[in-house]
Amino acid sequence: MPLQPLRRCSYPNCRNRVKSGRCDEHRIDRQHDKARGTAAQRGYNHRWRIYRIEYLRHNPLCKMCKDKGLLVPATVIDHITPVENGQSDPLFWLADNHQPLCRDCHSYKTRVIDKRGFGS
Repeated sequence: MPLQPLRRCSYPNCRNRVKSGRCDEHRIDRQHDKARGTAAQRGYNHRWRIYRIEYLRHNPLCKMCKDKGLLVPATVIDHITPVENGQSDPLFWLADNHQPLCRDCHSYKTRVIDKRGFGS
């Protein structure tokens, strides 16, 4: 019976080869995600969803794209300074700590800028 070829790890831009799923390096990220808890456990509950709708209604464009001269709808409220303890963190509800972003810009900021700031 022929062997099945190895596939690329399902983690974005990873070139490691695996039988299926993620490589050992990126499987750890999944365990970290499980330890984080659900969105509701982190404070993103019904009250946040109502706030999010109103905030995006008043701030409909992605700030990072707008700074580049692009008009892209915002879909996410980003905490400029990341919060650690959900709604118990004083920065969670501070409007000056929020900015409207599109999904792509939020992913970039979280992955590159926030990680760099915390030395991870």
